[in-house]
Amino acid sequence: MDKQLPKIVVGCFILNDKNEILLVKSYKWPGKWVVMGGHIEWGEKYQDTVVREAMEELGLTVVFGHVIEAVQFVFDPNFHDQKHFVGLQCLCHVVGDPTLKLDNDEIQEAKWFSLSEAIKLSNLLDVTRGTISKILDEKLV
Repeated sequence: MDKQLPKIVVGCFILNDKNEILLVKSYKWPGKWVVMGGHIEWGEKYQDTVVREAMEELGLTVVFGHVIEAVQFVFDPNFHDQKHFVGLQCLCHVVGDPTLKLDNDEIQEAKWFSLSEAIKLSNLLDVTRGTISKILDEKLV
């Protein structure tokens, strides 16, 4: 029997040249605005995961900035399935063409928000709100 272990994921806090953050809606987090992200693949550096996931899910070229913080999702009731994730919340920036090309598989909707507007959204995932607060409080942008 396989041993159950937490999965390591990245959350991509993508900023454009106006310091707006890209939030998405996904069937995996029903009714919530979240940042896009994904699983770190075997042998992949988390910095490369951020770049790969942004291209795969959004068609965006991004550069990795730094890890803002680590967070945990242990059977989060907002997630569509019972999972245990350890997440690295990563700040990154769009380079090149900022036109979104949604994969329409993982992500159903995406929108740019100012950080001050994003933090006030009533349906923003609490963990995402916490990381945006950290970005604002610590003046990371």
